[in-house]
Amino acid sequence: MKKIMKLTTIALCALALCLTSCSKDDNDENTGGKELTKEQFQEAQKKVLNSIPGDYKGFISASGKLEWLSGYINWTVDKNDVVVCKNFPYESLAYGISEDDNSDEAVKLRAALKRAQYGPLQFRLIGDQESKNPADLVASPYITTKIKTSQGTYSVVGRLKDNKLKAHYDSKTSKLTMTFVIYKLERIVKILGVHSQYKEEKKFTIPVEFELSTIEKKEIK
Repeated sequence: MKKIMKLTTIALCALALCLTSCSKDDNDENTGGKELTKEQFQEAQKKVLNSIPGDYKGFISASGKLEWLSGYINWTVDKNDVVVCKNFPYESLAYGISEDDNSDEAVKLRAALKRAQYGPLQFRLIGDQESKNPADLVASPYITTKIKTSQGTYSVVGRLKDNKLKAHYDSKTSKLTMTFVIYKLERIVKILGVHSQYKEEKKFTIPVEFELSTIEKKEIK
């Protein structure tokens, strides 16, 4: 059940506006426009994290070197700051296989990923201790999930863009923006009790970047 569709130019412009909503004004709102002590920063950060939980509707874009898709996506953030993206477009992982690679292995893997079913993607948000803005967030510890394809079951591994999930929450508008990169694909080749053995797919050579931004948020009751 694939719900993500190509967006019009207007929708793409809206996405750009959403992704630039992390403004200095939001930083001023959380800091009062002044330098905070460590204790004040932690308190402001805690306040931001406590205000994030909710049900979100938003835009998503996925891009590789030459290919991209964009559309709509829903996600939730619970009271433990766990993000669950619903109907995540795993088909976009096919962008990680170079179109210039016409080897049998690459062609089969690309085709299998294009047929991958949409499913959930989950990670947890925490405050960014290296930022001066308490509204800046990162993911802990990194993104990992499993998907099934006709080629087998794969473990998808994501890192935060620039080694961080560049997330930001604007408490004035209730907008959450998140950027991350899927950079590794590992096929599960053997299951031994509670442990699995993995083989990294060397044909997955192009990191696939994702950006999510809020259209609407509903508070969790």
